[in-house]
Amino acid sequence: MPRCDHVGGLVAFKRTHDAGEVPDSPLALFADLPRMGDAVPNLWGHQTGVLSEYADAHVDTPDLAIELPTGTGKTVPGLLIADWRRRKLVEQVAYACPTVQLAHQAARVAQREGIPAVTLVGGHNSWPLAEVTRYDGAEAVAITTYSTVFNAAPKLGRPGSLFFDDAHAGEQFVAEAWSVEISRFRNPEMYVAVVDAMRPALDGMFYQRLTEDDPDPRTRPDVRLVVPVRRGLVAEVDKALSAATGNLAWRFTMIRAGLASCLVYVSWGGVLVRPFVPPTFENDPFSAARQRVYLSATLGRGGELERAFGRAPITRLALPPEAGTPRNGRRFFVLAGLTTDGTDNGADLARAVVQAAGKALVLAPTVDKAVETANTLNPAKWPVLDKDAVATSLDPFSKADHALLPLARYDGMDLPDATCRLVVLDGKPDAAHLQERYLADQLRARIALEERIRTRVVQGAGRCTRGPADHAVVVILGDTLTRYLSETGVRTALSADLQAEIAFGRENSRVPAAEVLANVGTFLAQGDDWRDNAEPEIARLRRTATTSPLAGTEHLAASVPHEIEACRLAWRSSWSDAAMHAEKAANALSGHDEVRHYRALWLYLAAAWFHAAADAGNPTARSAAEALVTRAATASRGTTWLREVEPADNQVVHVSADDTPAVRKVAERLAKGVKRASHDALLASINEGLTATEAVKFEPALSSLGGLLGAEAYKPPGQGRCDSAWCWDERIWLTIEAKSGQDATKAVALRDVRQANTQLRQLAADRGHAAPPGDSASIIVTPRGAVDPEAVDGAEHHVHLAEPANLQAIAADIAAAWEELLGQAPGQRADDLQRLVRNILGKYRVLPAQVLSRLTTTPSTG
Repeated sequence: MPRCDHVGGLVAFKRTHDAGEVPDSPLALFADLPRMGDAVPNLWGHQTGVLSEYADAHVDTPDLAIELPTGTGKTVPGLLIADWRRRKLVEQVAYACPTVQLAHQAARVAQREGIPAVTLVGGHNSWPLAEVTRYDGAEAVAITTYSTVFNAAPKLGRPGSLFFDDAHAGEQFVAEAWSVEISRFRNPEMYVAVVDAMRPALDGMFYQRLTEDDPDPRTRPDVRLVVPVRRGLVAEVDKALSAATGNLAWRFTMIRAGLASCLVYVSWGGVLVRPFVPPTFENDPFSAARQRVYLSATLGRGGELERAFGRAPITRLALPPEAGTPRNGRRFFVLAGLTTDGTDNGADLARAVVQAAGKALVLAPTVDKAVETANTLNPAKWPVLDKDAVATSLDPFSKADHALLPLARYDGMDLPDATCRLVVLDGKPDAAHLQERYLADQLRARIALEERIRTRVVQGAGRCTRGPADHAVVVILGDTLTRYLSETGVRTALSADLQAEIAFGRENSRVPAAEVLANVGTFLAQGDDWRDNAEPEIARLRRTATTSPLAGTEHLAASVPHEIEACRLAWRSSWSDAAMHAEKAANALSGHDEVRHYRALWLYLAAAWFHAAADAGNPTARSAAEALVTRAATASRGTTWLREVEPADNQVVHVSADDTPAVRKVAERLAKGVKRASHDALLASINEGLTATEAVKFEPALSSLGGLLGAEAYKPPGQGRCDSAWCWDERIWLTIEAKSGQDATKAVALRDVRQANTQLRQLAADRGHAAPPGDSASIIVTPRGAVDPEAVDGAEHHVHLAEPANLQAIAADIAAAWEELLGQAPGQRADDLQRLVRNILGKYRVLPAQVLSRLTTTPSTG
């Protein structure tokens, strides 16, 4: 349809540049666009390959993922495909970005390339009618945000095609639409109301900690899972959340229809209520689209994208071989804590690197942590910007001569060329919300988060290398992230380029700080010294690198379709069908120990939903549920979450085989009679020994503590043996190395790790076994919180670090448990006494599986 403009009193008719024949493919469209002078002159080979492959094979694919590594240009191909579909199919097309700033950034790219686009962000009441109608009439691509698509009342209209830029960040931006996150500090009244509603599902001691203003700092990170439909608490949760106001009220509106399928994560700092997988099928703009295209820098292989968007299958568009491998710029990794003369974990070196680079992007798991790090590294009172300063544009940072920008967002920022030459990554980004923290810490299912964590690190490291000619320093701070990047399995899952750059950086960080700083100067200069000496070595490392996924990845991928279907059915209260699909998810996770704990969760969800089916009148579901709980208990060995989440009157979980040796031994000791004076003297000697640094005091206290815990506890004879072994029959064994006198400022040495590696095997030989029980562990008790990176590679999975304070806390808890037992045991019959012992030891978290869990929170492998 022609349009007209008034010119000099005459009416001049014009045709839109859409008029005429539509090019055959997005690639052909590129040549026809009225691009501006600063538009990209030509497409790269891999971009051309993507566009050709799309036109040849994927125009009708419902869910399509396109992977182009960080800094290799995915926005232009994405917008070209979006505009071609708008023209060819005459349909509404929306291009969604995670944030407003990224939407404006994409809009500028569209304008530069001559792609008709309108920017529809913020509240819909502020959208210009003229621009909305251009989208409605398929005259322009709507560039918007994820939150515009995923909300309680989408106003965008039903798009024929939906594009999601930075889809690797989808989990955060999609799931939050169906997440009610209640902060103890921002929403104190609602926090109290929800915690009180959950009280029947929480053990007394944990609930007491939640009510304290200043609990033990070691308990603050604890997260408990409540499945309201299993505990009969759905109505109570609904009542507590119905008082929500503002944004929380909108979020509650999103989950209210499926509240019975939601999980509740409770901690001292907040509560999170959400379904495990977001029910995107409920969102009409998303589910009704003819095609959904996910543009990502790192797709992964374990189903992370599918879980994030609640869709399966999602077809991956593979680059054709002739397209070549896309390359991004060069990064020089500085692992600041590895310098041979550092005593401050690299802060002084990092500050000097910031000074040399002139400005820095500082990324950390939380905004508060990023701001703290930026202030620590600020060399000369430079401006420290906040996230609001760059909410719509990065210009305030990009155009500054000197500045630091602290953020908790690892992707979506383009800082190319000389805009910024330094990224600081502080800390491992593995707990963005309570569900992640629960999966990692309580469930011990970090494998389910590995793709997500790796993506955040890769994205963060690539913020300043947006093209093949870019270069930037990446400073790594913090023990957790340094150890993470030292793990062999983590490194081999990265691209060959990143493997080479990290290997080169690790080796060249193990020198004095002054030498590292000199190398930073050489890198930033990009002169002959760098090209002649460093580049050939990085090229050699790249040639020898091999890429392979983490063990268990294929099981996660096989499970994801069943997980999504199970959550969809649970949302609709189809409990039996949901349970059957949850069991299928668990079965797909069988066969590899790496995913065993994640499998336990799906077995338990299947059990919980079968219980819901039984409550709804299915007479056969109860026995199926009980059998699944038994399987979940087996799969969850070495953790305590199942005991905490399942009702205490369920004897399948309440009577755990791992607990039996301790319960029996403590009950027998009580039955024989305990002399109070001797008991008090034993406690005093344990407390004195565990606060000492001398081996002659500390080591005997370990064995005495193990005895109170119901273990056979002793120091094995011979040279090079552990300082104490705790054996609960053939169920759980712990070998403990006492290094409490070590200098806390240093890392655990390779020799200590090697010694711990062997202790369980030696103990098994002593006891006439081919191998120790599966959930046994070797504990190095040390004030050191980090392991030397050389030792990380050589550490076996069963070796963990524990601070002396962890042992002291266990000693305090077992003392309190014995105090109750001594008061209540007299006169109890044998069966009742064992039940009493089990309940009280469980209450104080000192049953064998609980002790194992408390002492294995810090693996030596990172």
